[in-house]
Amino acid sequence: MEHNGGSQSVLHITPAASVSDPRYQLIEFLTEQSGSLLNSVRFYVRRMELARGEAVQAAALEVMQEVIVEALDHVERFDTSRQPMAWLLGIAMNVIKRKKVEGAKRYQRELSIARFSRTSGEPLSESDLFDQISPSVSAGPEEGVAADEQAALILSLVSPDDQQVLRLAFLYEFDREELARRLGITPVAARVRLHRALGRLRSAWHEQHTHQQKGESI
Repeated sequence: MEHNGGSQSVLHITPAASVSDPRYQLIEFLTEQSGSLLNSVRFYVRRMELARGEAVQAAALEVMQEVIVEALDHVERFDTSRQPMAWLLGIAMNVIKRKKVEGAKRYQRELSIARFSRTSGEPLSESDLFDQISPSVSAGPEEGVAADEQAALILSLVSPDDQQVLRLAFLYEFDREELARRLGITPVAARVRLHRALGRLRSAWHEQHTHQQKGESI
């Protein structure tokens, strides 16, 4: 009897003590209103053009999952005097904006790689490689990050020694004399190393591109 009485007191006390707990309120809301929240998230996914057509539902579910995780991770920011729906939708809009930025970066990176691949199969010149590896003068912070990732992806095709030469020449824009000084060799030797590194990079890229084309044709 005492055990049952103790259990009953816990059942009465726990919810009462949790009413003012932000985490409890959010979990209770998510349990009862998950369908309404998903409908609202789906509306914003479509309105903000994160996805279209049949892809909207999957995108909305992904956004909602991130919203729940972010909300519970930062539950201390939730004002219990406000409606949970408004706060959660604010997080959802930020998640959607973030995903759109990430998508734009990914698209730009893929577009740059596609241009770099030169599907015509023509050999890449040194100027082609220079344009793809070198940072854009007019690039903003976001474009700069994407450009750095693109350069790292391209340079990963060659050895660390070749990467060093190419980075110094293109990313840091060292002239022949400065490149030679950094490498501890003569300017003539520096030019030869750079030329050979570019040749190996062109060969490695074409080899990878050829394998990709064969894989797509299977």
